[in-house]
Amino acid sequence: MRRFPALVLLAVVVASGLALQGFRDLPWTDAAGSVLYSMAAVFSLCLVWPSREMPRPLVVAGVALALCVLVELAQLTGLPARVPALRLLLGTTFAPADLLWYAVGALGGAGAMVLVGRLRP
Repeated sequence: MRRFPALVLLAVVVASGLALQGFRDLPWTDAAGSVLYSMAAVFSLCLVWPSREMPRPLVVAGVALALCVLVELAQLTGLPARVPALRLLLGTTFAPADLLWYAVGALGGAGAMVLVGRLRP
């Protein structure tokens, strides 16, 4: 995947996540937010990957999933809750179910990478 499509997908995911904030009281928004968070991680990695050749989508998804799991585990330290600037980005409460939703989002991001890659001439 080239960087421009990754930037467009990242913008769509971030906009969706921000729009989701308006529905925080609905039961499915936490799961949807976790899926979008890991998809954003996948597309962000596509933007900053150091080589010109992007690795396979499942490799990018695996790295993104690992980063998301580290962020979730960091919540156990309480640090994100104590630093206001980190609250929205890293979250404040460890939730084991988020780990499953991160995997779903990472796979969704990998699927989007494959689909966009097939659209290229």
